[in-house]
Amino acid sequence: MDISFYDRFSKVYDWLSPKWYYHKARSYAVQQLNLKPGQTILNLPCGTGQNFEYFQKYLKDSGLIIGIDLSPGMLNKAEIKIKRHEWSNIKVFRADARNICDKWLKSNIDNKIQVDALICDLGLSGFPEWQSIVDNMLELLSPNGTMVIMDWYLPKPSLRGAFIKWIGKGEVDRPIYQYLEKRVNQFRVNTTFNRGGVFVATAVK
Repeated sequence: MDISFYDRFSKVYDWLSPKWYYHKARSYAVQQLNLKPGQTILNLPCGTGQNFEYFQKYLKDSGLIIGIDLSPGMLNKAEIKIKRHEWSNIKVFRADARNICDKWLKSNIDNKIQVDALICDLGLSGFPEWQSIVDNMLELLSPNGTMVIMDWYLPKPSLRGAFIKWIGKGEVDRPIYQYLEKRVNQFRVNTTFNRGGVFVATAVK
C-alpha cells in the first residue's frame, strides 16, 4: 500500500467522500452491529473517523471505540474530530491491518479486552492479503459478536469501477462478502447502496 497517497488523500477525503455520499450505507452498517452502551467496537480502517458519530449514537460516549489506520494523515483528521466533539471513549492507533490480532490488542489496549463488534469499511478492497485480515478479524470477535463489512463490489469492468479504483486505489471486483459468507454460519448482505455499487455484509460469530 502507498501510505503517502493516503496521507495526501486525507487532506481532501472528507470533501471527496462527504457524509451524504455514504450516509445510507454507513447508517445501515452501524445499525447492523446492534451496539449497546458499554460495548467495545473495533473500526479498521478508521480513516478520518467518519464512523465515530454513528457509533456514538448508540454508545453515547461509553464503552470503547478502537480506531486503527496505517495513514498518519487519516489518523490526524480522526483525532481532530475526537477533540472537537470531546469524545472520551475513542482510542486511535497507527498499525498495519495484517498485524491486528488478539496479542496486539492485549499489548496495546488491555489484557482483558473483548471485541463485541467490528467494522471494516472501504478498506478490504485496498488491503493486501485481505483474506487473512478477514480471518483475523473473525478470530478477534467475542462469542456472538458481529462483524460488518462495507465496501465496493463492481465485478464487471466499467468506467465507474475504473474511477472508483483511481480515487481510492482499491480493487472493486474482490469477492469480499462471498469470502466472508463461507466462514460464518449467520450471514446476510445488502447490495443496494450507491446504485448497487456498495454492499454491507453482516456476520455473527
